[in-house]
Amino acid sequence: MNRKHQILFPYIYTPQSSLKKSMKPQYYLLQVPLHRLCRRLAILLNILKAALGLSARWRRKMATAAAAETISGLELEDDINGSVVDLTKGLEMTMGSFYISKDDPSKPQGQDAHFLLPEFQTFGLADGVGGWSKRGIDSGEYSRELIGHAVYSIQTRSSNPNPKSVLNEAFTKTEAQGSSTACIVTLDGGAGKLRAVNIGDSGFVHIRGGVIIYRSPVQQHSFNRPYQLGKTNDGMDLVEEIVREVEDGDVIVAGTDGLFDNLHDTEIKGRVRDGRETYVSPEILAWNIADFAYQQSMNPYSVSPYRVNSNLVKGEAHYGGKPDDITVIVAYISR
Repeated sequence: MNRKHQILFPYIYTPQSSLKKSMKPQYYLLQVPLHRLCRRLAILLNILKAALGLSARWRRKMATAAAAETISGLELEDDINGSVVDLTKGLEMTMGSFYISKDDPSKPQGQDAHFLLPEFQTFGLADGVGGWSKRGIDSGEYSRELIGHAVYSIQTRSSNPNPKSVLNEAFTKTEAQGSSTACIVTLDGGAGKLRAVNIGDSGFVHIRGGVIIYRSPVQQHSFNRPYQLGKTNDGMDLVEEIVREVEDGDVIVAGTDGLFDNLHDTEIKGRVRDGRETYVSPEILAWNIADFAYQQSMNPYSVSPYRVNSNLVKGEAHYGGKPDDITVIVAYISR
């Protein structure tokens, strides 16, 4: 991200400050085993603060909610600050994210971009389409600018965000070359509804009671050729609008194709189940899922979704995972 975008779009999450900036100069020329070890250490150090703070905060909130359920006839509970809140109020979304960029020294920021805006109960992500690199274009610039304009659109609106309007405004204002998939999700807590827009092979799963009850459909022209927003590509007419009814205790896991190409739905919901049982924060769970996806992407023996689909659709003998940028956003729905 250039200096101008850092100033205009401070809410865009990139690995520049958390991973690549700290490790790339020191470890790029070393042997692969040490490089991977250093990557793992960098990731663990990056989440230490969140592990000490957010996890404890979430455990306290969950324990308080459990205690409140035992009080017959009362509609009150203590929130994390000890004040009394009404259990009949609307739902809210607590979110966290983690991003691991692909090992590509020519694109240290990767091609993914995402944002979290808890105060607007909204998050979003985009994945620049890598095919543009054959023309010397970094589509990561497109995804970062698209997300930056989406953030600005949300912050300057007087009403609750409308995901399609937000994405349309961002798409109209984005001038960078390239194209990108995109997904924006917002919670209408009062109505108990999740509203989203999605285009391409990024997306989200909706988990309730340990079961994936919904998965946003993959939109693609053909295998590995997703719908994408761009000046010379697909337009807003192909964007899918999604409305889901949500309940207290639901979990939303969103990601770019780096997640869904490397982890099966059963693997994602398994990590979510383990995280919920141990009351980890959304950020820690996002790291856990992203790290697992990264391991599978580098595993030559992984029976990944990408491998399965490639073999079925194209008849190609693709083995192992698919190395790619990996963005994971986890949102807990609670009252």
